Amino acid sequence: REKQFLEKTGGTRLNAKFSPGGLVDLEYSVQILQVTHGQEVASLRTPLLREALEVLSEEGVLSTEESARLINAYTFLRHLINSMRMLRGSAVDLFLPSQDSSEFAHLARRMGYSRGGALEPSEQLRIDFETHSAAVRVFVERHFGRDSIPGAMAGNAADLVLSDQVPRETRDAILRDGGFDHPERAYANIKSMAGEGARRATFAKLALLAFEILKRKPDPDMALNNWERYVRARVSADFHYHLVLSQPMRLELLLGIFAGSQFLSDALVRNPGFLDWVVAPEVLHKLRETKDIQEELSRMASGSSTHGEWLNRLRRLRRREMLRIGIRDICLGVSTREVMLELSRLAEAFAQAVLEKRLEAHPEWKDRFCVLALGKLGGHELNYSSDIDLLGLWSDEDGKEAEEKKVFSARLMESLRSDLSSHTEEGYAYRVDLRLRPFGRDGELAPSWSSLVRYYSEVASLWEIQAAIKMRPVAGSLRLGYTFLEKIRPVLLRGWKREDVARSIEKMRTAGMKSQSGATLDVKTGMGGLRDVEFLVQGLQLIHGKRIPSLLEGNTFNALELLGKEKVLPEPVASGLKEDYLFLRRVEHFLQVLEDRQIHAIPTDKKERKTLARRLLGGDGNEDRFMEQLNACLRRIHEAYRKYLIEDRD
Repeated sequence: REKQFLEKTGGTRLNAKFSPGGLVDLEYSVQILQVTHGQEVASLRTPLLREALEVLSEEGVLSTEESARLINAYTFLRHLINSMRMLRGSAVDLFLPSQDSSEFAHLARRMGYSRGGALEPSEQLRIDFETHSAAVRVFVERHFGRDSIPGAMAGNAADLVLSDQVPRETRDAILRDGGFDHPERAYANIKSMAGEGARRATFAKLALLAFEILKRKPDPDMALNNWERYVRARVSADFHYHLVLSQPMRLELLLGIFAGSQFLSDALVRNPGFLDWVVAPEVLHKLRETKDIQEELSRMASGSSTHGEWLNRLRRLRRREMLRIGIRDICLGVSTREVMLELSRLAEAFAQAVLEKRLEAHPEWKDRFCVLALGKLGGHELNYSSDIDLLGLWSDEDGKEAEEKKVFSARLMESLRSDLSSHTEEGYAYRVDLRLRPFGRDGELAPSWSSLVRYYSEVASLWEIQAAIKMRPVAGSLRLGYTFLEKIRPVLLRGWKREDVARSIEKMRTAGMKSQSGATLDVKTGMGGLRDVEFLVQGLQLIHGKRIPSLLEGNTFNALELLGKEKVLPEPVASGLKEDYLFLRRVEHFLQVLEDRQIHAIPTDKKERKTLARRLLGGDGNEDRFMEQLNACLRRIHEAYRKYLIEDRD
């Protein structure tokens, strides 16, 4: 058989008859069993292989399951060989065509595989060939030993599932070829997922499909490990296997998340049912409006019997929505701008819902209190793990009982922060930062309307006025918030001197850079990072706002468009900065979504950098190409920052 294998196949190309697990392996092995047991069992003395397999099962030499599996393999291999002979008009050439060729697709259709199913005909044929040939190899191995199979390293993912005796070197070779860096752990996961009986046979097919997907993913080891955890969390592994086999896109999405984000993987393991909701086309392919989330939160609030239950429901909903946004980002590749908008809408809806819930017992305050967002939430630019910067504001128009209102509004703002930030059984919703309020930690949690106007008009530092560019109302009385913004607008449009703006920004920027360790590359506060883009934009808005009031736009990308349109920045520079800004924001997103950590530093470990590169650039991404692109981006941004803000004296 070994000699036949080398002479007939050359040891490389797949042959339906002579490759390991091909038709002759099945025929020879069954014939040996017939010779071995034929003296005692007369019915084994038959030239018909199918009949011999049935008798071997009846006599207990083969299990019923093994016999059925081999009959299916025999039927498939004979059908494949006959179809190839008809297709080519040759009884000798039984080499399988290349799997990405038109001939392979033609062969699949000739064998009866049809379009319109879960998989393309070519993919159906590939999986069936690999599954059936693996079943034959496992049969030979069980009865005669693995060394009876020609080809020292023969095998695929199905062998690992169906067999318990694959030699370690073969096992490791199969797994490393599949992109796994830790074959021992990967093999343990596969055996855990395989189970026994019919489940194992189903998973053998699924493993072949999954391996092809995992090869394209940035971290196959992480993905397989998370998939195994997810399967253990399911009520029925068999149901899950049949479902994803019939819906391969569901498997693609699932493995994409498992390879792209430990944070979102943990959410799925904790709530396996989220997947059924999120993969619905009307959910997955839709940009959700803030009002839709608010309506769902409102229904949820009315159905909660206790405040604790309400807080837990909030956190579960946020986890589900983050999963939806993450799948759209990681697996569908929606634009970074859309991801930032969705993350911001979600946080905005939560702030509104929590405030409404708190004001149910105080309806007279609905028109007297407003929550303003600053920072990334104010600009519709949230990251996956951003804090949300909030500022409370209450109306003191009537001037009555001011002290009582001050106390109540402070208590209300503290309750809002607690409802969003406190840890419950379901974790937390958002980290809330109130430090951008007047006088920082020493200031009132929720200043009055008139005191806040007075502060920005008379007291606020230039950096606070700069931060106010992004300010917008997100919860409570939006009218109250917008009247405040209109009132302080002249402060923003005062026509600030370039040297004052540049000096203030350089001071902030230097302080931010000093707070770093200096050992890592930081895409936010490092030289040429996101902060340089934002400071450049905000500085130019303050400098030119008096002349061009329309420049006061809180969203950085939109502001760059306006700066280019109004010729404050040369159009090519503005366009380049928009591209570089979105690239860095995408890097930041993939850093943060991995473990839900507020991180901006590029990893120093080569394996981690390689994985990050593949997440950002696709399966063929590599560390060198990523770092080249990143360094060029940082250099362009820093040059623009210096040239158009710090060094420009026109």
